Amino acid sequence: MQAVATNGRIASCLLALAIQAGALAPAGLQAAEALPQASEAASQRRLLVKFKPGASGIDAAALPARTAQLAISDLSQRLPSGAPGRPPVQLVLQRSISAQLHVVLTDRGLNQTEMLQLIEQLQRDPLVEYAEIDPRIKPQFVPNDPLYGSRQWNLQPPGPGSEGGANLPGAWDAARGEVAPGQGIVVAVIDTGLRPHVDLASRLLPGYDFISDASIANDLDAQWDSDASDPGDWISLRDSETAEFSGCAVSPSSWHGTMMAGTIAAVTGNSLGIAGMAPGARLLPVRVFGKCGGYLSDAITGVYWAVGLELPSLPDPMRAPPLNPYPARVINLSMAAAGSCSAAFQEAVDRVRARGAVVVAATGNQDDMQAGKALSQPANCRGVIAVTAHTRRGDLAYYANASASTTLSAPGGGFGINQLANDGDSITSLGNSGLTSPLSDSYGEVRGTSIAAAHVSGLAALLLGMQPNLSPDQLRVVLTRSARAYPADSYCQVSAVCGAGMLDAEAAVRWLQANPAPVVPPDNSGSDQTGGGGGGAAGWPEWLLLLSAVLLSGATRRRRQPGPGPHQAGRQQATGQAGGM
Repeated sequence: MQAVATNGRIASCLLALAIQAGALAPAGLQAAEALPQASEAASQRRLLVKFKPGASGIDAAALPARTAQLAISDLSQRLPSGAPGRPPVQLVLQRSISAQLHVVLTDRGLNQTEMLQLIEQLQRDPLVEYAEIDPRIKPQFVPNDPLYGSRQWNLQPPGPGSEGGANLPGAWDAARGEVAPGQGIVVAVIDTGLRPHVDLASRLLPGYDFISDASIANDLDAQWDSDASDPGDWISLRDSETAEFSGCAVSPSSWHGTMMAGTIAAVTGNSLGIAGMAPGARLLPVRVFGKCGGYLSDAITGVYWAVGLELPSLPDPMRAPPLNPYPARVINLSMAAAGSCSAAFQEAVDRVRARGAVVVAATGNQDDMQAGKALSQPANCRGVIAVTAHTRRGDLAYYANASASTTLSAPGGGFGINQLANDGDSITSLGNSGLTSPLSDSYGEVRGTSIAAAHVSGLAALLLGMQPNLSPDQLRVVLTRSARAYPADSYCQVSAVCGAGMLDAEAAVRWLQANPAPVVPPDNSGSDQTGGGGGGAAGWPEWLLLLSAVLLSGATRRRRQPGPGPHQAGRQQATGQAGGM
């Protein structure tokens, strides 16, 4: 799962919706095919460039767009000459994320070798802290065939044949008091945007759309705006034949953000549809994904805005939005990008954690029967709660990435590594009946580490509603100390790659009530070397090792794309997509 696209895009570990013959192939029954080799001619143009503090006076609190443009222009002039017969590469400011961090475009498309050479040249500049490709990043999966009604084994108490339930009923009772569980806590869903589903609408706050590429946005503009609704992210056959979406699987709209939001905080007790983990929480939609995903820079910008950080002034048409009046305490990142944690993403995680926000991320869906798959980013960034997926029977899901750096697991559905009997159920969440543009509200069956992460974000909101002063590291302690042991016949019972154990909402609530001021271990990680049992604890030396790597630091990478069915989730494909976005 650590391969990165040669065109600078990072693809998903999607559990894709099968559209061939109108039926889904059984999950986990087909082996991944050999990966095609990436084309050296693949074209890319987007970079993230961060200047060192104080460099050329560009760290002013309110950075004028003109100042940033001049800094990038000066940097461009300092680049060495290009290859014989090729003019020097010129850099143009696309926009600024912060006073030092900028999204930069090259004046022409570069192949992989040329882009890596440019990054090496930029890294040598005395004013540059780092430079890296601004890759494409995607949500983690899309729904299977739509099923209606409520079939939420994932929230039930554990029992024979349903060992993987998250045990919500007791948690709701214990946490309720005089307010709904999660009351007053804002959860930012950094995703495809949300639909105003009848089982969700009353929990929605005003959000924002940060997609900066018109073709990806699919909403007739490339402007940032206050409409964070999901217009659909389908890929048609015609789309897949264009340079823009080359390598993207033909697929219906995923309604991915709405599905995540439903598990986190669907309206509960209304005699309709499903129940949410934290029905008292409010949901902040932050749209960063559209057709075939989105860019890392847009996701980072959305994260900054979600916690109330001010964005720098920008040239038209992407004027800086007003400050978010509803800062999020929980950031749900149901997404995956191959490779080590990007320096820019690590900085974003550090900044939002410093403001007290908990960052929860999916570990990725590599989709094969091999265990011990390395975590994708941002789950492999320092300080992130990295969530892998288990099945109804409590087995590690066959598609789920897991390593010694995993924090814990949560319900993700599907079949497991050990193929336990009577396993394989998916998870019911919210959706929409539209195959392309939105139509009517619906409920659908889903699976993946994305939905597993949403469970943890929901419980995080519930716990913060009980104890708002919990720090991100203290909340990690609560989750890991209360995690439930894996079943005796599960893969995770004998493996150290699944984290502290399985998410247990009632146990977490009871543990916090007994320990209202959790003590964070001396390493400040919030890890727990004993909690949960049977699953092993997060391996912090590996975390430190991951921190030493920077995304795209000279390695040859490939793009990930969803396959045509859930059995091909996360298949990597080469792409010849042009840059210039």
